[in-house]
Amino acid sequence: MANVPRKTSAIVIAPPKPANEAARLEALKKLNILDTEDDEVFDAMTRAVKRHLNVPIVLVSLIDENRQWFKSCIGLEISETSRDVAFCAFAILSGTKDVFVIPDAHSDERFYNNPLVTSDPYIRFYAGAPLLTREGYALGTLCVIDRTPRILKDDDLAFLQDCATVVVRAMELRAFGEGLTFQLGRAKEDVDTVMNDRGKLLNIINCFQEGFVMWNDKQQIDDLIFHQIVFFNDGFLKITGMSREQALQCAGPDVFICAETDPETARNLQRSFGSREACQVELVSQRTDGRLYWNCLSVRPIFNEENKFTNYYGTLVDHSERKAAEMQMDMISKLES
Repeated sequence: MANVPRKTSAIVIAPPKPANEAARLEALKKLNILDTEDDEVFDAMTRAVKRHLNVPIVLVSLIDENRQWFKSCIGLEISETSRDVAFCAFAILSGTKDVFVIPDAHSDERFYNNPLVTSDPYIRFYAGAPLLTREGYALGTLCVIDRTPRILKDDDLAFLQDCATVVVRAMELRAFGEGLTFQLGRAKEDVDTVMNDRGKLLNIINCFQEGFVMWNDKQQIDDLIFHQIVFFNDGFLKITGMSREQALQCAGPDVFICAETDPETARNLQRSFGSREACQVELVSQRTDGRLYWNCLSVRPIFNEENKFTNYYGTLVDHSERKAAEMQMDMISKLES
């Protein structure tokens, strides 16, 4: 594709506003999500999209009145940009779920003078799936960016659309105080729609290499307090080696603690459950077949809109290969010295 001739002056074409801009901004405001802290639910989604599409940059971008702000961001060191230079501000204009694709920004007159193209991060390829609410408001996008031109296959575009649907549903349910998309069945929505979204969500989550697990509020039986596992994905079963029946019999963080676990790390993890605090640890865990693995585990409490504790949510990643490589490099270093 031939490059579009450059003009003598660097003119940046600002995106127009959607026809429903006022109502769109009100819908975004009601979600109460702008400028909130990092959230593992959205970060897990961007990591999965990055791996699946093999791109350096993935964003959950929300378009405010004057800026685009990133709820989740991989590959950039900034948290927002001006709306005037945002590719995502163009992506929300269609009002549909169609992915907005720029195969090569150097060949598009809307973008070749854009500072995000002419300077860091040097965007060449962009694909943004609008985050479309049930009412039809495009809040932003789930987008992927590359520094070289490329074209996505139809299956990849469909994957990006499905992931965008999950992201916006998670945002909507977060506003309802449900905390996690796993609790779609509790939302006050049409049952058929909920089940369709839940099925799509579970299909995507089960593609993740990360393990996902949810514990319920504490239960007390005969003076024993425990948090029962009530949800997990296939990644959790694969990493731990458990069957579904075994997983549903587990409670609290003990499933990740074994004789080889560092005692202080184990205490920190158990303490987080008692104090309802977030905890991120790396520890040695044991599969049901007896094999040990290095487990990068993140656990956080979930509170509803009334600030009442509802669940614990956790993600786990098997880092055994990385740890083995680190130990090998450390041994080589010691031998060389």
